[in-house]
Amino acid sequence: MNDVEIALGTVTIAVLLIVNGFATREVLRDKLAERHQRVYQLLALWLVPVFGAILVFALHRKPEEPSGKYPETPDPGDDFGASGQVGRSIKTPADD
Repeated sequence: MNDVEIALGTVTIAVLLIVNGFATREVLRDKLAERHQRVYQLLALWLVPVFGAILVFALHRKPEEPSGKYPETPDPGDDFGASGQVGRSIKTPADD
């Protein structure tokens, strides 16, 4: 092996490590993923370095930025949003 091949191999490995490092950081910071999802993503990332990094960056979800506005009032036609009695049984005077 000559010096050019050694240099090219070293640069290739360094680039893969850097890209996988950034992808690993993204996976670990993903607050929307469950623990088992993170484990599977990390396994794919390090077992198949090039395609694993592409997969992680392609599927990474960013949390939505807050709008800075209050939520809209519930729809009056939506019984569950307006009642506040979700999950409780409804009793009528005949039931007593």
